[in-house]
Amino acid sequence: MDKIYANIELLTSFAPTINLELIANGLLVGAIFGLIAYGMALVWGVMNIINVAQGAFVILGGYMAFFFIETMTGILPDAPHILWIVLSMAVAAVGMGLFAMIVFRLVVDKVLERDLFVSLLATFGIELVMQQGMNIMFTAEERVIDAQLQTFSFMQNMVNIPGSRALGAVLGIAAAVLLVVLVRYSRFGRAMRATSQNARAARIMGIDTRRVYEMTYALNGAICGVAGSIVAFVFILHPFQGLIYTLRSFVIVILAGVGNIAGVIFAALSLGVYENYSGFVLGPEFQNGMVFIIVPIALLVRAAIMRRKRQYLK
Repeated sequence: MDKIYANIELLTSFAPTINLELIANGLLVGAIFGLIAYGMALVWGVMNIINVAQGAFVILGGYMAFFFIETMTGILPDAPHILWIVLSMAVAAVGMGLFAMIVFRLVVDKVLERDLFVSLLATFGIELVMQQGMNIMFTAEERVIDAQLQTFSFMQNMVNIPGSRALGAVLGIAAAVLLVVLVRYSRFGRAMRATSQNARAARIMGIDTRRVYEMTYALNGAICGVAGSIVAFVFILHPFQGLIYTLRSFVIVILAGVGNIAGVIFAALSLGVYENYSGFVLGPEFQNGMVFIIVPIALLVRAAIMRRKRQYLK
């Protein structure tokens, strides 16, 4: 407790600099969380499935990016490292998109017409199989991509922002913008929105809803591949680290609401700042654990919002 009181005192004593650093770093990681949550929101909104395997998809995408960069730097060691990072995102996106398509045909397609609880069990099973598979293939050793970027310092070195986090946020935002453009203005995006609003009417209008579901799940896999390649150089890769990303995405979507892009962005940025403050006050070892605490809070807040909406409609 003394350590917690001391950290709180630091926040108040050096408030302008420490708080600025915590907020800035929280916003940067929140942008990455938002990209992962956006993929979950797509699957939830279009297919009415909560993809519990979201975090495992992210970690597998990170491993794809890690081994691609490791291979390419061994072949062409003099090439700019940032080039391999950007290319690894494309490789992970394609690889995870194809992997998600296979998973859809083998498992998810079989539970589309079942209730939500069945889909939860199915995707949770996918998560467990993927975790054990990655553990066997890649071992439990923690891995990270060295982005070879310096830390940016401001205000006489009182505010420090890792270059890897800044790059991750920029790449995450760029990927999110491309996704929004795809969903809003492409033919596939229109078919996806029509299916999410009324699948039966979409089928009557000639839309192959099963194909839309398959491509939506594949798109989510590609999103996880991009996010995983960012996670690989911002955080760490570990076969059993995926659950925390699933929980973060779930909290963000619950707070924002399915289909609310602005809400997803705000909730993701807020979660990033919340985690940073939690880690500073309680210690880094409790930072991930604080996400578990906020899950029931998010559910209660969402339930209260829904009750208020129903009362307003009456």
